[in-house]
Amino acid sequence: MIQQLTTLHGGLSSDASQQQISSVRELYAELRSLEEEFGELQLDLREQSISVSTEPIELEGVYLGPFEIRLNYANLKMDNGAPYRVIAKDPHPAFTNDSVTHPHVQSDVVCEGDGRQVIRRSLEQGRLFDFFTMVASLLRTYNPDSPYVALSDWDSVACTECADVIAANEQTRCDNCEITLCTGCAQDCLDCDCPFCHECLSYCDCCHGHCCSSCLKQCIQCHADCCQRCLLENERCSDCDEEELEETEEELPETHASAANPVTATAVQSDCLGETVVPA
Repeated sequence: MIQQLTTLHGGLSSDASQQQISSVRELYAELRSLEEEFGELQLDLREQSISVSTEPIELEGVYLGPFEIRLNYANLKMDNGAPYRVIAKDPHPAFTNDSVTHPHVQSDVVCEGDGRQVIRRSLEQGRLFDFFTMVASLLRTYNPDSPYVALSDWDSVACTECADVIAANEQTRCDNCEITLCTGCAQDCLDCDCPFCHECLSYCDCCHGHCCSSCLKQCIQCHADCCQRCLLENERCSDCDEEELEETEEELPETHASAANPVTATAVQSDCLGETVVPA
């Protein structure tokens, strides 16, 4: 490790332009301070990397998990990109983008914003403690003006039908196939009031209202699919019930006429010689 620190110090000194560079003793002290600050320090001499891990981070009620800050100290120049990565140890990425594990981290690269120059200067001067604590501070902070994905949209999903991105509090699911829907695409069943997508929703043949297949019942006469409001107690739809009523009313006059002019059967005695036929 002393050889690595000496090499690191030599590289920093060769790139220095009249700026104070940490000595080998100071670099070692920086590492000890990092271990005390973060509780653990990973030093990989073969990979030439120094790593620390943050505590589990939660911003505005959204759990993001702990992050590992891994610095490749073999090349501390930031001309060709940052020489460090921010890796989610318990990833909870944005629903719409798996590469965004933090509002300000995409593909393990942190958006430094106004802190870029300060972070760059700390690396150039070998101030390892300042570098790691500044990056950790960025991870514990949320800037709503420049996130890759806003925290308010972290658990947002796309509506399956219209593809619009919807927030967690504005989404619903089809009660049948369980696809995610926005409130505009979801239709409630007239009878059970459960939300359904258009594919899983049927129609009442009588009132033509939206109704799920579970709530529809067939009329025993015409076999039309009816909602509970259109199917009567006699398990007939209103149209069939009216037809039956009309038929009943048509039969009633004939029944009354038969009752008013009853045919009386007359018993006739058998003929006898010399007698007139007399009704019994």
